[in-house]
Amino acid sequence: MRKRCAMRRTMTIALTATALLGLSACGGSEPLTQEQSREALLTQEDFPLDGFTAGTVEEGASDSEATDALADFPGADQFSDECTDALESVENVGSKFTTQSSVDFTGDDPSATLIGPAEVTVVVASLEEGDNPLEAVNALSSACDEVKIEEQGMELTINFNEVDGDAQGAKISLSMGGQAMEMVIAGREDGGNYAVVTGTGVSDEELMEVLDAQEEKIADL
Repeated sequence: MRKRCAMRRTMTIALTATALLGLSACGGSEPLTQEQSREALLTQEDFPLDGFTAGTVEEGASDSEATDALADFPGADQFSDECTDALESVENVGSKFTTQSSVDFTGDDPSATLIGPAEVTVVVASLEEGDNPLEAVNALSSACDEVKIEEQGMELTINFNEVDGDAQGAKISLSMGGQAMEMVIAGREDGGNYAVVTGTGVSDEELMEVLDAQEEKIADL
């Protein structure tokens, strides 16, 4: 139980970034409207992985204010200033999008990961002007070194690595007491339109399969 609670608290960093992201490559050079972003989103029928159920679609760009990614996080002082800045850039990137639609696909096995079932979040978004937000996600692997945190009498290790696949993104790996899990954020951009997928309890190859399917659906608009 202590392992599960500690791992769940640590995953807050990664899951907060996921909730505020929403990216993947889109065909065409014009920004998507809000209606188009929802229309382009993968549905239960489109989703390429077996054993997952689609949740409720959420729409609208985030209007949240910038926040401190590591506020009240145990072991926050173990992260370098460069890594902290990179995490904050990822956490606050959602507020930059003009339009955004997202949906969670939840796996059928409730014990697939240390914190529950496998989950894949798919986001389709657009940005009329400004820097590519995926650059902030991509920078995590170079900005953040391995971090070791003592939590509830056990050592938690966090690693940040590049994504295996043709996409920008990052892989956050957590291990504690001989158990481990990973969260992957990956996306592509085209003409100011984005499709980003994030996943826990799935392989890089499976997540790339979802990203490819989302990219194909956007191109068919």
